[in-house]
Amino acid sequence: MHSDMHYRTLAAEAVRRASITEPPVPVEALAADLGVPVRAVHLPAFFSGAIISEDGMPVLLLNSALEESTRRQTLAHLLGHVLIVLADPAETYPRNSDPTHREADAAASELLLPEYLVRDQARKWFNDHRYLAGLFGVNESEMMRRMRELGIIKAREVLWDY
Repeated sequence: MHSDMHYRTLAAEAVRRASITEPPVPVEALAADLGVPVRAVHLPAFFSGAIISEDGMPVLLLNSALEESTRRQTLAHLLGHVLIVLADPAETYPRNSDPTHREADAAASELLLPEYLVRDQARKWFNDHRYLAGLFGVNESEMMRRMRELGIIKAREVLWDY
């Protein structure tokens, strides 16, 4: 059992290896760099994505009917699972054993909102969480959560609505 920091580090290393210097992080390109195919398919609305196996290799299925931000989040989550298994062959892909998928969520957060990019862009854009959310392709509450997590914005800090 590893900490969330371990899973975030796996994701951060993948982003750095891909030499990504500007947001948004191209999650599909990260998957391609790892040799993991992504297939957009039409699935029922309640089903966002899945990892399937073809010839013993992972393939990421992504519901093409979902909004772009939801597809990006789903793809980052699935890619988080792949990174975890690549880092530790003793790990397995979950099969309804843990409905929270905490480990993949920690990796996904770092894939979509890498600390070094969030800090850099927040400095450039004066901590404007609304602009940054659009820049990174996430919703405003997700950007606020990440900025608070990184200590960029304090929980009780006044936010100007301009």
